[in-house]
Amino acid sequence: MARAQYIETPCKTALNRVRGMPFNWSLNPYRGCTHACHYCYARATHAYAGMNADEDFETKIVVKTNLPEVLRRELARPSWVRERVALGTATDAYQPCEGRYRLTRRALEALLERRNPVGVVTKSTLILRDLDLLAALAAVASVSVYVTVTTLDPALWRLVEPGTPPPLQRLAIVRRLNEAGVPTGVLAAPVLPAITDGAAALDALAAAAAAHGARSFGVSPLRLAPLVKEHYLRVVAAAFPDLLPRYERAFPGVNAPRAYQEALERRVARVRARHGLAARDPRPAFTAIAPSPVSPGNHGQLALGL
Repeated sequence: MARAQYIETPCKTALNRVRGMPFNWSLNPYRGCTHACHYCYARATHAYAGMNADEDFETKIVVKTNLPEVLRRELARPSWVRERVALGTATDAYQPCEGRYRLTRRALEALLERRNPVGVVTKSTLILRDLDLLAALAAVASVSVYVTVTTLDPALWRLVEPGTPPPLQRLAIVRRLNEAGVPTGVLAAPVLPAITDGAAALDALAAAAAAHGARSFGVSPLRLAPLVKEHYLRVVAAAFPDLLPRYERAFPGVNAPRAYQEALERRVARVRARHGLAARDPRPAFTAIAPSPVSPGNHGQLALGL
């Protein structure tokens, strides 16, 4: 991966109004993400800043340097009624540069001061640095954390999420968070049709979540918005050429076919029941080419609705 550059810029607002989601407000300290997940729906947001959804998204990271100060002003407004804030909905708030800039930690400090409910979704083990703040906030407000794990397959992980921590390292933090009183579940987001949706793969992932003390196990079907679709399908063409025509037929628009989504949810419901896991909390923060060939290898893939 190319070396990232960080574009420091002030922001005018910190809290973003969101519609059509399980939350009304989001907070994003960064734009772009060095996790470089090829399926990431946030790739399209880079176009708003005149950058591309490919390498620019992975290497040109916008840093909102004054976000904690702006957030404090917004939380202090008389009109603010302590609604739930989803942290890092566009890109991971705990991507590696957070270790340097600490914008997410300072935002959590501001939210703790106001006892404001928070939801976090992350792929990063860096969240453990802020265990003290999350535990303190969970003691006085509603807090939920979802650790995203897309696959346990090492080769597939390196292919689709080249800049993220290994899956087992992510799972290891689930128990730590729950033991500290921070309600934490595992989120398979997104599920990649015919690649990570096999019955055996989902069962293994749910079993691992349960073994690591997850309180819930949720999934989110793949969405392919413009720009994201073009990027993702290039990865499919290189790694899984036989699947490309099926994807092209199944995704004329943004969402997977309704029949596929319903079949996926039924499969996941059986997996949850088998491992004693709850469904995803209705109040969460979200709702997310290697040269060596990788075979999907998951027995029982769902049909792509063709």
